[in-house]
Amino acid sequence: MDIFLPEGFEPGRARASVGRMSRSAPLSVKAGGISYPVVWISATEFSVTSGNVPALDGVVDLYRGAMHLHQCLITGHALRGAEQVFRVKHATSYDYTASGETEGSAQAAV
Repeated sequence: MDIFLPEGFEPGRARASVGRMSRSAPLSVKAGGISYPVVWISATEFSVTSGNVPALDGVVDLYRGAMHLHQCLITGHALRGAEQVFRVKHATSYDYTASGETEGSAQAAV
C-alpha cells in the first residue's frame, strides 16, 4: 500500500500543531483594572461565575490570554443559575488608512 504525503511533511510537527489548536488561552473580561474569568462567549453575550464578579456596567475589554479581542458596551445582565450573563454590543474598529485613500481618490476625481 502506498501512502502519499505532502512535500515537507514532518509527523512530529503535525501533532504539536493539533494540540496547540485544541488548547486555547483562557477568556477574561477586564473592567476597572480587574480581570475576571469568562465561562463562555457568544456574539451578543458572555458569562462569568456569579460568585466573584460584581455587576459590571459600561465599557469592558475582552481578552483571550494576553490578546485583546473586543471592547464591549454592556447593555444588560441577568443571573442564570450560577452564572451572570451580560448582554454586550461590540465596538467596531475603524480603519483610518482606508478612509484616507477614499478621501484622496475623491478629491483627485474633482
